[in-house]
Amino acid sequence: MLIEEQSSLYNPNLYVVLKNGRLQLCTQEAIYSYADKYDNFRDAFDEIKISEKRIKKVLLLGLGLGSIPYMLENKYHCFFDYTAIEIDPIICQLADKYVLSDLKSMIQIYPIDALDYFQWNQETFDLIAMDIFQSATVPIQFESIEFIEQLKNTLNPDGILLFNRLDDDQSNRERNKQFLKDWMKVFNNGQFIQTRNNHVYINDSKHMDD
Repeated sequence: MLIEEQSSLYNPNLYVVLKNGRLQLCTQEAIYSYADKYDNFRDAFDEIKISEKRIKKVLLLGLGLGSIPYMLENKYHCFFDYTAIEIDPIICQLADKYVLSDLKSMIQIYPIDALDYFQWNQETFDLIAMDIFQSATVPIQFESIEFIEQLKNTLNPDGILLFNRLDDDQSNRERNKQFLKDWMKVFNNGQFIQTRNNHVYINDSKHMDD
C-alpha cells in the first residue's frame, strides 16, 4: 500500500510503502529500506552476532528510512549513538517522519555527500555500515581503494565495517570480483557475507567467528 510519494534532486521517484506490516522506502529500481526485513544487513548482523559486540558509536553511510537503527533497536535490543550521512534531504525528512522519531537511540543526521563528510570528520567509530546507492548502483566514487582506505581510517581498532553491494546479476557479480580484489588490498583478512541478493563485505573475518 502506497503511503507517500516524493521527488527530490537525487531521486525523482521515492515511495514509502507499507508491505507485510513494514515500511519500505523504494525507487522504481531498488528498495532502500525495509525495517527489520532489510535482510542484507539482518543476515550480516546475525552472522557476526551483533548483540554480543562491544559497540557504542555507529556511522551510517546512507540512511534510507533508518532500517539499520530500527533493526538494531527492535530486533537485537542494541542502543547506540549514530551519525547518519544521507545526501538526500527528502530521505532525511521521511526517515525522521516515519521511523527515527520513535527510536530511543541518539541519531545525528548530516544531509551531505559522504565524500564531503570525510573531508572534515575527525571521529572514529566502532561500527560503520556502508549502504550508499544511487537507485540500484553503488556510485563509482565509493568503490575506489582510496575510499575503502578512508573507511579503514575512520574505524576504531577492532571495529566492524560492513559494506553492502548488490550481487543479483552478472554485471554486479563481475564488478564484485574486482571490488573484492581491492577490498583485500586494504583488509588482508577481509571477507564477504552472502545474502539472498547481496554481498556484505566485512573488514575482518574474525568478526564472523566470535
